[in-house]
Amino acid sequence: MKKTILLLVFFLTTKLLFAHDCLPQLAKCPIDNTEVKFCVYGPSAAFGIFTDFQLKVDIDDYYEVQIKSCPKCHFSGFLADFKVVYNDKEKSEIKGFLSKYNSIAIDDVKECQIAGELKEFQKESNDKIGNCFLIGSYILKIRPNKMEIRKELQNKARHYFMKAVADKEYKNPNELASINYLIAEMYRRTADFKNAIKFYNVVVKNPKKSPWIEEMVVIQKELAVKKNEINTI
Repeated sequence: MKKTILLLVFFLTTKLLFAHDCLPQLAKCPIDNTEVKFCVYGPSAAFGIFTDFQLKVDIDDYYEVQIKSCPKCHFSGFLADFKVVYNDKEKSEIKGFLSKYNSIAIDDVKECQIAGELKEFQKESNDKIGNCFLIGSYILKIRPNKMEIRKELQNKARHYFMKAVADKEYKNPNELASINYLIAEMYRRTADFKNAIKFYNVVVKNPKKSPWIEEMVVIQKELAVKKNEINTI
């Protein structure tokens, strides 16, 4: 998430970001060597962002292909996660953890959930865990019949971003302001308006925040004051 937030800060500062054209890339599952196909992107236009930092791109499955799962053992993660080398003991432990997913249907959102839960099991950074759940919530933005699941993922993302802040995982002041804003948004979108306003105020009081953050906070805090939990913007 650190790299993601810094990229978003760059985008919001320059008003320009390059999304990508899909270039298939094959990876091997680090647990059982099963082949998994990823989509790596080359340059194309992104035309904005939503107020939860989700990019507006001209690619229908942009977020769906960020996290993939092994069809055999259900190891899930980003392309970089599939390049990690594990010893035999670690492979056995991970395979045992993943066995609970053997009898459930796996879709693009479930892949994100599994990736987040696997990172929980592996005790990875709170930021990395939160990012998996956040991406899952992005996928559900345009699926109104899945709104409750979207809110569950937003709550999980918020929980881990708050832990990341508490553990001082963010060193850049602009990045910290961005994360606190995102925490406020996750609270507002799940109808916890009191805490949303609290975190919007934290951002407002940050003297090193970027100008674009201040502009967004004014608008989004007003929604929280009006108890508006709109979750599609």
